Amino acid sequence: MNCYLQVVGRNWIQEHYETASGDARKRAIQLRKAGFQAKSHGLGPQVTNVGIIKMTMVDIRFNDNQDITNLPTDNWTYQGI
Repeated sequence: MNCYLQVVGRNWIQEHYETASGDARKRAIQLRKAGFQAKSHGLGPQVTNVGIIKMTMVDIRFNDNQDITNLPTDNWTYQGI
């Protein structure tokens, strides 16, 4: 799973994935199995430094008793745009 953008808040994280890869769906399933609340939302075409790419965002929410450093990272890489 290739994450192209990650934004971190106090009790949430947003990750952006290329829609065609299906990585957002896989990541949301992985996070739900680990006990986090995860939803995916289509963002439509986004302008990046490599052109226009259709992106999907995964919105991750967690409680105060969940540790942000415990997010699963199996088969997950941060590419950055």
